[in-house]
Amino acid sequence: MEAEIKSQRNCITSRRYFIYGVRDLKVLVIGLLEENSGKTTIASSLTSYLNGEGFDSTAFKPIGATEIWTNPFVLKESKKRKMVVTSDSLLLHRASSEKEPISIINPFGGLLIPIILEKFATLNSFKAYQSSVSSRLALSRLTLCRENVKNLHLVNENSLRKTTKNMEYEIYEIITYVENPVKVDENYLVELLSGGATSEMDACLNYLEKRHEIVVIESNSDVASPTRRCLESDAVILTSPGLAMVIDGNRFKKAVEILTSNGKPWVIKSEEIVPLTKRVFSIELPLLHDQMEGYPKESLDQIIEYIKGLKRK
Repeated sequence: MEAEIKSQRNCITSRRYFIYGVRDLKVLVIGLLEENSGKTTIASSLTSYLNGEGFDSTAFKPIGATEIWTNPFVLKESKKRKMVVTSDSLLLHRASSEKEPISIINPFGGLLIPIILEKFATLNSFKAYQSSVSSRLALSRLTLCRENVKNLHLVNENSLRKTTKNMEYEIYEIITYVENPVKVDENYLVELLSGGATSEMDACLNYLEKRHEIVVIESNSDVASPTRRCLESDAVILTSPGLAMVIDGNRFKKAVEILTSNGKPWVIKSEEIVPLTKRVFSIELPLLHDQMEGYPKESLDQIIEYIKGLKRK
């Protein structure tokens, strides 16, 4: 795996180019809703079109997770790639022209499994477990982007005891394919998802920034900024069904800093930012019958031109 990544690094370095008078930048895509805001569709579409405009662009999603009951194809892809991949990371990887290892584009990826009611003593305990992402993360991957890139796979056996035998079998089969499987408990996963792995994620972002002109970052859920480094973005796109709002990156950062004094922007929700900043402009988004196809270019032209203008400043 490391040899493959080094080979891709060399290829990327040789492909990298610089344009005089044009600066590198980051674009952060955040969602107004906890789920189904359309972040991945915007991030992947923008990355693809910016590449088509001649810019060396890549996507980046620090934290991602996929429900395998509704997205079973990730099981096959995880076995094929010998590491956990999510549905979003596959789409962002493709939009980035597969210039980077998918593990660096998405340093933390997890597989969420369904749980069954009969494993719980009460309905309330079932509901509480169901609503906890860390509890249902049966198998996760954490990529360490240090001097030597390394994938760790985290096995939550307690989660596996709460699902069906068939689902348990599917996960254990993937475990036989992946590298460095380590048993962890839910408290460890909670700590990781509450900021414990942000330095590792920022190391991966730093890697991408050094090699590409534009990094399009997708946040998770309705989190304002998934890591500290993501907060240093030049432009922020707040998405919700049917609408995308463009916010100046400096204004956005100041708004987040007003709301938190602990240096943890990931505890701030996107909706909290809206009253504290002004939009540069908004665009309406068309209804998509196939999310995988992304938005038509003309619907994102105003955002693309805005990003190109930032690069000329």
